Amino acid sequence: MIKNSVESNNALVELSDGYIHIRFTDMSIIGLEEATDISEHIIALCDGKKYPFITNGLGITIRMDQDARNHFATYKPLVKVRKAQAIIVNNIPSKLLANFYIKFHKPSDPTKIFTKFDDAVDWIRTFS
Repeated sequence: MIKNSVESNNALVELSDGYIHIRFTDMSIIGLEEATDISEHIIALCDGKKYPFITNGLGITIRMDQDARNHFATYKPLVKVRKAQAIIVNNIPSKLLANFYIKFHKPSDPTKIFTKFDDAVDWIRTFS
């Protein structure tokens, strides 16, 4: 049986419509341990195939430390299965975190911030 979703303490990860959809739990504190756990779930769902990712931060606030951000940007097994990243945010703290992730951790795949889910899906589909 192929699993299409997995849930950890800090995120729900789904393979849906040709992309990986990541939804963090509101008020999560993400450090390296949590980032590694979430990444392993993503890698398992990808099953060796590359997908574009949507990280959906609509309506939530999370804290993510530098080690976690660096992990998501550079962890080789994760980077190998990621084609592009759309990050959806609708509050100032999340937008600052997303901008910091892009500018300072410099993910190697195309990464863009959105405020609307449909716009993120339209952009991510260009990588399918």
